[in-house]
Amino acid sequence: MSTMIDNRMLFQMQTDRLVLQDLSEDGRNLAANVADNVDLHRKTVAPRLRQLDDYGLVHDIGRGVYEITDDGEIALEVMNDHSDLSGGELGDLVEQELES
Repeated sequence: MSTMIDNRMLFQMQTDRLVLQDLSEDGRNLAANVADNVDLHRKTVAPRLRQLDDYGLVHDIGRGVYEITDDGEIALEVMNDHSDLSGGELGDLVEQELES
């Protein structure tokens, strides 16, 4: 599971990429709908959305409806370009991109 250690972003690469991709393509959506769209269980997707919200990559606009943020779009691009990196390394790279 992805957590923040020493204020560091850590990702569940495949799950997080799928979630961000779905929100990027389909716009706002409920966690349950995102889970259906990416063929994962809601109990897997909901905590990832909360974590991504903590990172500022998605935003809960109310009633459990999430949308991707501009930072989330940048993170998704980094994930797509660097699929060979692991959670911590990827998090570091995303943070570098967001700071620039």
